[in-house]
Amino acid sequence: MAKRARTPYEVNLKPDQREDLTLELCRALDDALSARIASDAEIEYWHTIYEQGRTRLGTNTPWADAADLTSYLGTQYVDVLRSQIVRTIMLDPVFVVEGYGEAEQKAPFVEEFHSWQLEVEGFQQVLSRAVHLALIESRGVIEVYEDTIKRPVRKVIKAKLTLGPDGAALIDEKLKPVLDRDPMGNYVEVTDEMTPTAEISIDAYETVCRGPRLRTIPYRDFLELPGHAQDRSEVWGFAKRFYRRLDQLQERARAGLYGTQAVEDLGSDDERASATSLAGEPLAIASKDGTWQVEKELWELLILRDLDGKGLRWYVATIHKDKRLLLRLQHDDLGKPRFFSLVPFPRPNSTDGYSYVGHKLITVIEEHTAWRNMLADRAAMQLQMPIKRLQGALWNPETDPIGPKSVIPCRDMREIEPMVLPDVTAPAIERIRDTERAGERLSGINDVSAGVTPEDRRTLGEVQEITKQSQGRSTEAVKNLQETLEEIAQVRHLFWKRALAEMGTEGMALPPSVLQGLETRGVNVLDYLPNKKLTAAMLEGAFRFKPRGSVEDADLARKRSDFNQFLQALANFSQINPMVAAVLQTPQAAKAMIEQSVRLHGIEDKQAFLGSEAMQAIQRVQQQMQMAQMMAGGASGQDGMPPPLPGAGGAPPPSPTPQPIGPQAV
Repeated sequence: MAKRARTPYEVNLKPDQREDLTLELCRALDDALSARIASDAEIEYWHTIYEQGRTRLGTNTPWADAADLTSYLGTQYVDVLRSQIVRTIMLDPVFVVEGYGEAEQKAPFVEEFHSWQLEVEGFQQVLSRAVHLALIESRGVIEVYEDTIKRPVRKVIKAKLTLGPDGAALIDEKLKPVLDRDPMGNYVEVTDEMTPTAEISIDAYETVCRGPRLRTIPYRDFLELPGHAQDRSEVWGFAKRFYRRLDQLQERARAGLYGTQAVEDLGSDDERASATSLAGEPLAIASKDGTWQVEKELWELLILRDLDGKGLRWYVATIHKDKRLLLRLQHDDLGKPRFFSLVPFPRPNSTDGYSYVGHKLITVIEEHTAWRNMLADRAAMQLQMPIKRLQGALWNPETDPIGPKSVIPCRDMREIEPMVLPDVTAPAIERIRDTERAGERLSGINDVSAGVTPEDRRTLGEVQEITKQSQGRSTEAVKNLQETLEEIAQVRHLFWKRALAEMGTEGMALPPSVLQGLETRGVNVLDYLPNKKLTAAMLEGAFRFKPRGSVEDADLARKRSDFNQFLQALANFSQINPMVAAVLQTPQAAKAMIEQSVRLHGIEDKQAFLGSEAMQAIQRVQQQMQMAQMMAGGASGQDGMPPPLPGAGGAPPPSPTPQPIGPQAV
């Protein structure tokens, strides 16, 4: 299904209305930039702390070679918390899919398909970047966008020859064979060896990218409108700053994406002559010799407005803020926000959050930095202690510098004396340790959870309890991201429905790993996908995407211990109550316990334990047990004795009728 052609200005506005809208959006951007909680200089300083960059300026160094040691606490705590968040979320599968109504049977297919595509899209790397930004800055932003890329690929095909009435191949005026073409003008490729063909080299356009893609946006290049919004319900727009070359803008103008006159009014001056890293360090910019290489600073806005009098709807606008130019104004074909903010530590009166480095740990980090520098400076003075020289002494340090085997002339031994400084190493080290302990209190991360050998001598019980509470504090940061992850999954699902709909009935072929994952669930793939290809129809329905990792404990050892204790408790209950033993002998219970055990112990070959053959073996054993029970009951009746009670005298308890394993039984 081909997409309809679009124009730069799909919304029918009068020239004065379009100009008023442009000025209004530009003022909203200026107001949002001025209303930011953190300035660009503060953000750069927080990134410098994480990168352990130089924080001592020339104005606050005691001498030229003084120490400049930035605290490592910010780097340590950010790395530990980021790894805990990422490993908690990135499980297999990342999202548990629940279907409602008729979509219930499709849930396994949707879950396996999205698990496969999340790996293809590189979701873990994007998530790690966004979490990293969220811990250092006030938020981490993930943009979900749709992208379809086709690139020419050179290949050789066997094209069908055009035959004459007599069955001979036709030739053109250049004595070359005439090849058949389809209604679209492409050569007809055949694989039948009996059909006359000719080999020809062609440029075939193949799709190398389709469906949703994700990117992270730093805090300095993202805005929520209005800037003073205190709740998500007050937000009516999102803005993203980006740079684009002038030749690219002209190409998009010819394609109808941007207005031609607006692109011409941008001028030819370069607006990106320099660039800096997130920490404010200058980055090298390639020389721009031609006009086509100049870059323009633009803002892309997604706004919820009523521009046609039919009600609120989402629009996409691209503007140049400084020159007050509107390059495009189009309807948003998704109808949902595509920008998602990760805020591990939410702020009560703002849509921004607290920076883990800049708000929670900044005083501890700066104190730790100060004491490290003071200790290093004092140690340098003690190791290279100053020398007291009597005025008018014979020795001149400028002409006769001191060194090994040097001879210093003096009339009195008191003319030259070393300056003795008291040793303050122990008190300084104790103050450094105090700041590290304060950092543990604020961050909730102790040495054990950070993978560092603790200096304090504690019992095993104390260490385990402290580690448990530390993981509890980091779990709260993960849960604050759960709702945002659910929204990301929903938008990805809508993009994939649209991408598969463009493929038509052919669909997308599923790899063996996805088919194997469906089989381990007990799903008969051929009943739903005879050609083993997924179509848009399979994604239709009401689904809920629940991040499994955000509601589970990331400590695998603890989950294994809990599971083993659960099995022991079931064994004890089975001896007391025969009904519990009967439930444990059902195929569903066996499959659930095997599946949980395989997941917790990281078994790679799940097919041997959860495949269709394994489930059939469980059902055969179940039927054999039922037959043995029936025969034992019949024999007891012939002897005039009543059959044994379930679970008594060594007789196995009765089992319910085995149920078929299918999508509804999972």
